[in-house]
Amino acid sequence: MNDLLYMEGRKIMETEALIVRYINILSEYMRQTTREYYEQTEYSARFNLSITHLHYLHAIQEMDGPTFKQLAEKFSVQKSTVTENIKRLIQKNIVSRQQSKKDLRVYHVYLTPKGNNLLSIENMGYFGFAKKMTQCLDKDQKEKFTEILKTITDNLRK
Repeated sequence: MNDLLYMEGRKIMETEALIVRYINILSEYMRQTTREYYEQTEYSARFNLSITHLHYLHAIQEMDGPTFKQLAEKFSVQKSTVTENIKRLIQKNIVSRQQSKKDLRVYHVYLTPKGNNLLSIENMGYFGFAKKMTQCLDKDQKEKFTEILKTITDNLRK
């Protein structure tokens, strides 16, 4: 009985190790595809943004005008950390801040047209990657793959 449990546990670990390996391979190809897409545009240097700054841009887009406090809560960081990151993004003209009309002590952060354009370019890179990744699949396989990804992401959001 213990041998059977060990064998099943080992098989699960091997499966998870393969999944990790494939995720790493996919991540590298996604970075490469996105990088290639950026290099084909006028924004080839990606504005020299860190992954943290890209996370901020996505959050600002998703939250539609968040306050510094809301960003600090989302990323579980100090408000001063948010202030520093937003300051850098403002200097690059990727985001802007606007004082609240309701409370003059509060500022909201918005993407500038340049920031929106940057995220559009990034999304085009992702679409290019998705196309590359699924080109070897037939229609039924693509549908099944999409269903599996939906199941996984829905579960992760719980």
